[in-house]
Amino acid sequence: MSSRVALGDLLDALARDNGDPGGGAASGVVTAVAAALAQMVSRYSSAEPAADGIDDRLARLRDAAIAAADDDGRASGALGAALRPDDDPGERDRRIVDAATRAIETSAALGEIALGVWDEVRLLADVGNRHLMSDVAVAADTVAAGLGGAATNLRGGLALLRAHGDASALESAHDGLSDRLIAGRREARALADRLGEP
Repeated sequence: MSSRVALGDLLDALARDNGDPGGGAASGVVTAVAAALAQMVSRYSSAEPAADGIDDRLARLRDAAIAAADDDGRASGALGAALRPDDDPGERDRRIVDAATRAIETSAALGEIALGVWDEVRLLADVGNRHLMSDVAVAADTVAAGLGGAATNLRGGLALLRAHGDASALESAHDGLSDRLIAGRREARALADRLGEP
């Protein structure tokens, strides 16, 4: 997947059966959408001193989300190839461990980016232009999808790694990240519900 692709082409790519892009890349794209929408709100909030810097931080996070989505698409494609049947079970296990390790790292990176976007959306709910709170609600709902997708893929990658090798090092490296992602998703959904109430 390229970071410069038409929406229709992206959807066609997601519909293919080769895993590049897959669910992780989709999570990165929706995280970038949430960041862009939050940027719009921050630009309408420039008169508020507490909003200073939000636009720049979101721009960096949006770019990072797109780059991480590209990385995840490649990792997902490699994992799909590794999962194909092989006459040598030991070699297949080695390929799966290598590919799952890479996929776990990209999922973790996407998760950290989504948490960063969520921090900015939450700040905008407090200091953003009051007339754009419905847009903040949509951004919260959208980043919730990114947080949840990253958590799902992280947990799935670790489970796959455990089934074919030793996951202890990566479990230790990312200890608590899945819980933080799920908590962030819950909080983002609650904020979206609160701001979206008539």
